[in-house]
Amino acid sequence: MTDAPHRLLCRLDEYFHVSVVACPDDLSVVLAGAGATSNNDLGEVLLLRPDPDAKEPNQIAVLAEQSTAVDAVFSPDGARVTVGYADVGGGSDGPGTYGLDGVLRHSFAIGEEFEEDDDWDGDVAFDRLAQSGNGQLLAGGSSVVNAVTVADSATGRTLLTMPDATGPVALDHTGGRLAYARPDGRVSVREMISGAALSTWDTGLPAVHALAFSPDGAGLVAAGGDHPTACLFTADGDRTDVMVVDPALTIDATLPWTAISTRACWTSRGPAVFTADDYLAVLFDATNGRVLWTGSEQTVASFTPNGRVFIASGPDGISAWFLDALP
Repeated sequence: MTDAPHRLLCRLDEYFHVSVVACPDDLSVVLAGAGATSNNDLGEVLLLRPDPDAKEPNQIAVLAEQSTAVDAVFSPDGARVTVGYADVGGGSDGPGTYGLDGVLRHSFAIGEEFEEDDDWDGDVAFDRLAQSGNGQLLAGGSSVVNAVTVADSATGRTLLTMPDATGPVALDHTGGRLAYARPDGRVSVREMISGAALSTWDTGLPAVHALAFSPDGAGLVAAGGDHPTACLFTADGDRTDVMVVDPALTIDATLPWTAISTRACWTSRGPAVFTADDYLAVLFDATNGRVLWTGSEQTVASFTPNGRVFIASGPDGISAWFLDALP
């Protein structure tokens, strides 16, 4: 990998208001999405070639225009990327899967058989994504339809749809189990083929903002809370709560930005959680609460599919932080 803890991948235009970032395992491509601005620009989604010395982004393809992306996952082989979008007062076609040539391969609707949530205030509805470790399945959760859908990653064909979900989703490595957050702060786990309920666990959090299975499927991490908290579950449902060790480090977990930006991943060094609000961003170890990294306001981040690299936006552009090299 590298002995250095981080590497600048590419610089961005100062007017590019980052809404999502993602990279494949080999860091050969950078996906960068720009969010809506005050001049009625709803954003765009770009594939960029990493070049830290270039003053302007080295563009490979434009995936979408007049669209705000809020989540993205590369397939394990890095050949395609699936993007989840936010609806700023409008309709959505659901997550789309693209090749590295920028061509849309397919998309899938989330919970299209369910009506929109009557309690939705119409401000921002967004899709959250997950994929199985083997890359064969995609899952998408919607905050406005309150449903989760699992699709075949190669075709976009819908395999399972479940109601009473709020957005954050997770699939285990083989795609045999689906976990999703519920509106009351609980987490449900279902068997994928039949859809049968396996477990429902209480996190004790007002809302769950991110989920991730361990590589062996024996553990699940859920994240949320004003004092950033990771809830670690065993297969039997035993729960261990781990909060950031710094008692002064808090975020506003009620903000839409926090719900959109929070990520959980079972990394090469164990479970980790990234969360942010309008003023602060933090990455912490979900086993002991130790802070691994902090960023400024409106930071967005993600993890590579293999969980070895943390990708984050910053004032210089988009950087890769190698988790094994972090002190």
